[in-house]
Amino acid sequence: MNLFDRLPNALFGPLTGRYNRRAWELLIRLSERFFGADCVPPYAEGYLHEQVTKEIERFLLDEQWEEENAEAAATPINVQANQWLARLVETGWLIEDRVGLRVFVSMRPVVARFFDALEQFALDGPQLVGGSIQMIYNQLKAAQSNPKEQAAGFQTAAQSCSRLINSLNATTLRVRDLIRDLTQEQATPVFVRRFFSEHIEELYVRDFRQMRTENHPLMLRFEIIELVDAIATTEPAREQLLTGYRALPGARHEAVEDMLARDVSRFQRLLDVEKFLERMDRVIDSATQRALAYLGYRLKASERLEDVLADAVASACRLADQGQPITGRLLSPPPVVADYRLRMPNLPAAKPDRRAMVRREMTPRERAELMLRRAMIRHRDTTPAAIRRYVQAHVPLGSEIEGAHLPVYGVDDAVAVLVLMRLAAIGRVNPRALRANPLLRNLDFEAVMDEGGRVSTELFELPGFKVRRRSTNAA
Repeated sequence: MNLFDRLPNALFGPLTGRYNRRAWELLIRLSERFFGADCVPPYAEGYLHEQVTKEIERFLLDEQWEEENAEAAATPINVQANQWLARLVETGWLIEDRVGLRVFVSMRPVVARFFDALEQFALDGPQLVGGSIQMIYNQLKAAQSNPKEQAAGFQTAAQSCSRLINSLNATTLRVRDLIRDLTQEQATPVFVRRFFSEHIEELYVRDFRQMRTENHPLMLRFEIIELVDAIATTEPAREQLLTGYRALPGARHEAVEDMLARDVSRFQRLLDVEKFLERMDRVIDSATQRALAYLGYRLKASERLEDVLADAVASACRLADQGQPITGRLLSPPPVVADYRLRMPNLPAAKPDRRAMVRREMTPRERAELMLRRAMIRHRDTTPAAIRRYVQAHVPLGSEIEGAHLPVYGVDDAVAVLVLMRLAAIGRVNPRALRANPLLRNLDFEAVMDEGGRVSTELFELPGFKVRRRSTNAA
């Protein structure tokens, strides 16, 4: 689904251009007074048009915005308020409904939800990883006791895991962008203030120091994985959870297993937390060292260049008056200008002698090595057709043979035996993977594991398995 299938196409219009900051502050003001969660409209259709325009007038007076041109500055305040309201209605932030002679203004629920998400993003500070992990753990404990009724909570906890990992990843990127932005500051006090306010206070995870301790909730991630495995793979909890998934709004009966598998993979991303934390350590340490080095350079290089040049000229003049030569490693030895001290011109590179390409004939040894490589690749062929040829040659129709009794006369036979054992192992762990592979659907045989059996031969030491070849009239 596309974002603009749910939102108006011109919704971002007021948030672009010269007045984007004014538009955002106006939306916050209207949300606090009229369209917030705690606001109850006096009419079922919303608020009167006059109420909203009066509030916009008060906003323009309180903020004391200065217009950039004289024509806009001369516009009456009530006209500006109506223009802003018309702009918000035109772009889809607000809607107007006429009932009789009165015009009501309201905000669509989907737009209100989107505005809440934007406002939360603007006000969101450093995250508390421990709180998120503890919430996920408590939700899974509840889902373990009642999988059917807590299916929605199970899905919400999986989404929280995904958001947590994405937020940790985004923090490292924000650090890099901030340091790149800070180095553009010209004033040293501004650099110091922004470094400590934005880098230290806003970008660090609030419980970053406690993450490595034993009593931090992050240590529960392994128990979370065990709870997810117990709920999603063992019966009857799995069937109850699937029943709860089917009862969720918008769930399709044929897709509930895919939904569950997707949520389980989101939980398993918690195993990558350590990798993200180590990368965050490296990025933050590097950013801090770069900032401190840049700050030291700015403090040491703050002396005015004009004063340094004036002191050098005065010293040169003083030495000339005293009749002393000026020496130093930075000065050229006399004479300063001479023809033999000029740089020699660059000689143009000679044009290469182009020759026609001649195909080199292979030596008998190279031809023999090529044929040997092709034979090696051919004997290691693991395509379904090669495995089918091996089974047809050594397993009669409608019969079954154990893996230990499969004949091995060459490299291609050994490769076929290993592939059959792997197919049997995949069929036991994830049979859907075999059915989903179009190349393995029309095989006239099946490989199954022999529980408790072993394949012990001169070449192999493998788990036991059997190969069953279907008869020609089998389904």
